[in-house]
Formats: sequence, structure tokens, C-alpha cells
Amino acid sequence: METKKEILDTIHLHSEGVQDILAQPPNWMVRWGNTTIFLLLLLVLLMSYLIKYPEFVPSQVIISSQNPPEKLEARSNTRIEEIFVEDHQRVAKNQILMVLQSTADYRDVIRLRNIMDSLGNKGAAHFPLGMVAGFKLGDIQADYNAFAKALTEEQLYARLQPYSPDYAAADRGLAESRSRIRTLQQQKMLEQSKYEVSKREWERYQELFKEKVVSPAELNQEKIKFLQAEQNLENINISISQLQEGMLGMEKTRSGAAISAQKDKINLSSQTGQLLEQLRKSLNAWEQNYLLTSSATGVVSFQQFLGKHQFVKTGDILLSVMPDDKDVLIGRLQVPATNSGKVKAGQKVLFKLENYPYQEFGMVEGKVKNIANAPDKDGNYYVNVVLTNGLQTSFHKTLTFDKELKGNAEIVTQDLRLIERFFYQLRKLLRPGR
Repeated sequence: METKKEILDTIHLHSEGVQDILAQPPNWMVRWGNTTIFLLLLLVLLMSYLIKYPEFVPSQVIISSQNPPEKLEARSNTRIEEIFVEDHQRVAKNQILMVLQSTADYRDVIRLRNIMDSLGNKGAAHFPLGMVAGFKLGDIQADYNAFAKALTEEQLYARLQPYSPDYAAADRGLAESRSRIRTLQQQKMLEQSKYEVSKREWERYQELFKEKVVSPAELNQEKIKFLQAEQNLENINISISQLQEGMLGMEKTRSGAAISAQKDKINLSSQTGQLLEQLRKSLNAWEQNYLLTSSATGVVSFQQFLGKHQFVKTGDILLSVMPDDKDVLIGRLQVPATNSGKVKAGQKVLFKLENYPYQEFGMVEGKVKNIANAPDKDGNYYVNVVLTNGLQTSFHKTLTFDKELKGNAEIVTQDLRLIERFFYQLRKLLRPGR
């Protein structure tokens, strides 16, 4: 049997292409290809381990001063009655900016507020009812009428003193009773002397009767005199006791009148004070609904085109006041719950502001100050950010701040390697349910 080598030797290869391939050895790319691919893969893995880039948590940001702008909105569906300021005008604290239309005359309401503020701690007794009687107060009128009625009753009570007749009558009765008691005391002294004389005479007549010097008729006559003197003395004592008992009753009446008078006075004063506070609340509610005032010194800005008699709806923001104190700027972020656990105090934050495009002006840098412990009703966490360099951007431009600045924020949480990100994605694909 022919061997395999002999069979191969007998084969005649007639193809010239096959002859060329078999006749020439492979070049260097073919010889070193596997090694090159292996080295490239190794280089890619090494670079993916060495190269890091940060991970961002996106959010929306509003940059404002530490005392944010005050936004004044309409509290009812009504019309604008008066506008007292112009756009970008400086305003003082508690300055009236705008009045919305109501059933009251706002001038009368403002005068009523000034009157109540001028009272201070003087109390309701100094309230000028006559001056306010003609005011048109609209929604406040019912509370004012109740207060005016209570104050009038208190003033009438203080002037008429309804319990003073009872008190005076009791005083007069006590004075008369004391005078009569003094008189009876003097009479008692006389009757006491008469009683003692009659008693001695009666005792003497008894001795004489025993010695049979006087007759029984004379003894009985002397006894009658003695009993009469004793009866007169007893009658005076009874009169004095009755007068003293009557004085106790009159003192009780006088004390009751004084207590009732003080009680009614306290009740009327308390009722007046309560209705005065209710009037204050009603006045505050009216001012909150129809009066727009600035709570701080600053610059007012119109939030829309405004004009007299213009109709506004509840919730429409009409004015905003930018306070003068705007040296410290704060960024306020609302971070969604996704990846919120990675946000820590001290992390860098990059701002891309809508007012100043970052491609032209650059980005503003900040640092996380704190993050809320619990989310709001929408599931977002409030994050406060301090601007480390103010409004100086990455292009070394200082932005002008005269209102709120809005934009997007990116919180730099940590630097991850490329290979770590690859394995995170791979693990997510392998465990789609987790």
C-alpha cells in the first residue's frame, strides 16, 4: 500500500495561483497580526482604566440674592384700581404699590389703618368713632359695626354708671343706720341708768315688804316700774341689733353692686378688645387681598403690561421687588430623586444660564452648601448652592445681576473610569430586572 507521502508526491498542482502562494512565505502583517491585535486590546483596557471623567446630576437652577425677590400676585379676580409706581422705580419698605378694586374705598381703609396704628397701646377707648362713622369699608364694614357697637356700649356704661344708684343707696342706708345706732346707743345709756335705778328700788321695796313697811300694792307698782325699765332697755338692744343686721344686708348689697359693676365693666372691655382684634384681622385680610405693598426697600418691576382698570386673575404675578441687599447670591436647585443620593455638600456645580448663553459668556461655578433631608410633594430635593466666585464665569466675565437668573445646573458628583462605566452598563444588561 502506498504511503501518504508517496500519494502527495504524485499529486500535480497545475494552478499557478496556488503555486505562487505556496512558493512565497507570508509577510510581517500576517505573521504579527494576532500579536498586534492583542496589544491594541491591552492598550484599550489600560486607557479605559486610566482615563476618568466626571459624572453629572442635572437640575434646574434659580440664582437670586440671599433675600430673594418678592413676587406680588393677585389674590382675587378683580380689576386694578390704582397704580402708584412705575416700572423699575425705587420703593421704600411698606410702600403702597398698587390697589385692586373692591367694594370698599381704599382711601377710607388706609385712613382706618393709620388710625388703628396710631392707637398703639392706648386701647380702644381712644378710638375716634365719630371720624370713622362715614367711612366706606366694604367687606370690613360688618366687623367695624360690631366693634363700634361694643365700644359705644362700653363708653355709655362708663358714663352712666348703671350700678351707682344701688351703690349710693346702700351708702346712704349705711350712714343712716350708723346715725340711728349712735342715737340708740345714747338712749341705751339712759335706759341702762333707769334700769339700774329701778332695779335698786325694786330690791329695796322687797326688803321693805319683808319688814312689812310697804304694802303689796306698792311692791307691785315698783315691780311694774322695774319691768318697764327692763323692757325699754331690751327694746333698745333689739333695735340696735336690727339696725346692725340691716347694715350687713346693705353692705352685702353694696358689695354685690360693686362686683356686678366691675364684672360688667370687664366683660364689656373684653368684648370691645376682642372685636377690635377681629377688626384688625379683617383689615389685614382686606389689605392682603387688595393692597400690594413692598416688604423691603428695593426696585419694583412689572411682571406684565399693567394699566388702570385692567382685569387680573387670582394667582397672576403683577409686581416683583428686588431688595437692595443682593451681595450674597444663592443658587436654588430642585434635584429629582434619581441619583440624588450621590449629591453631597462641597461638590462642584456648573451653571449654564439662560440669560447669558454659556457658549458666549461661559459657565458659573458654585459649590453645594446643603441638601434637604426629605423631598417635596413632587419628589424633588431642594439643594442650596453658594457661588464661589460670584457671577464671574469660566471666560473671566462678570455677569450683571439685577433680577433672578435661571438656567441648567450640573452637579459634579464623582470621577468614574471608563472601564467602570462599561461594567455598570454590562451589569445593567445582564440584570435587567434589578
